[in-house]
Amino acid sequence: MIMNTKSTKSQLPTYKGKYYSVSLNQSHKFAYFLPQGMTLKSEVRLPVLFLLHGFSGSFRDWAECARLAKYLAGYQIAIIMPDGGNGYYTNGANGGDRWEDDLIFDLIPRIEATLPVLPKGKNWGVAGLSMGGYGAVKLALKHWETFSLGASFSGSLNVPGRPGSHEVFGDSEIDREMRKKESVFWLAEQALCRFPWERPRLFLDCGKSDPLLEETEMFSNHLNFLGYAHTLREFPGQHTWPYWDRAFRTLLPTLAEALGVERIRPEPEELL
Repeated sequence: MIMNTKSTKSQLPTYKGKYYSVSLNQSHKFAYFLPQGMTLKSEVRLPVLFLLHGFSGSFRDWAECARLAKYLAGYQIAIIMPDGGNGYYTNGANGGDRWEDDLIFDLIPRIEATLPVLPKGKNWGVAGLSMGGYGAVKLALKHWETFSLGASFSGSLNVPGRPGSHEVFGDSEIDREMRKKESVFWLAEQALCRFPWERPRLFLDCGKSDPLLEETEMFSNHLNFLGYAHTLREFPGQHTWPYWDRAFRTLLPTLAEALGVERIRPEPEELL
């Protein structure tokens, strides 16, 4: 079910949707944005960008904490903002919650069936911050038929490789095999075994004072070692929304171009 109910905290034409998640065995919410004037019945089909929230966040975060209304003015794109709980967009170890299946097998079919979007593939991308940064890169590498690019802002890119026990990734020794298959380092290696056009474009961005900068640089170095072309950006900033807001604004034109997004020059009042 899609509910055209505008968010009260955002200037965007952002709406809340609801669907039944078989993977999580519950009703689940998400938010989405369509360009001004577009409706669910529009014949125009749009490229898609998923925006994933961080740990302890929700599907409301991007619409409420970033100035998306200003930045997306004129971009002919559908923005999808899922709720990933605290599950790292991953099917948890030992029968844990299936957050990856929820997004791939429950939410995406609902998006395809109800929103005016282009087919999955070259016109679809996924981006996220912190926990969502890991999720974006992992989902793009693993589901390259769906997403042509993945962008990480301050991503927790080595979370499966951290020692000890983790609520999602299990024990670093007992669940070693599961952790390996959820590692973006391992997934990038597998991507190099595919044709070049089957490898998603990767964008990494992190603040120079961010505690996750080391993980971002570690992953970038791994990609360099593999010969996997990617973009790494580092600017002054910390693990905060002011940094992510700016990072999204500056990377958006590049992401839009990669996804084939048409841009219509907005009227001056739309930029206010």
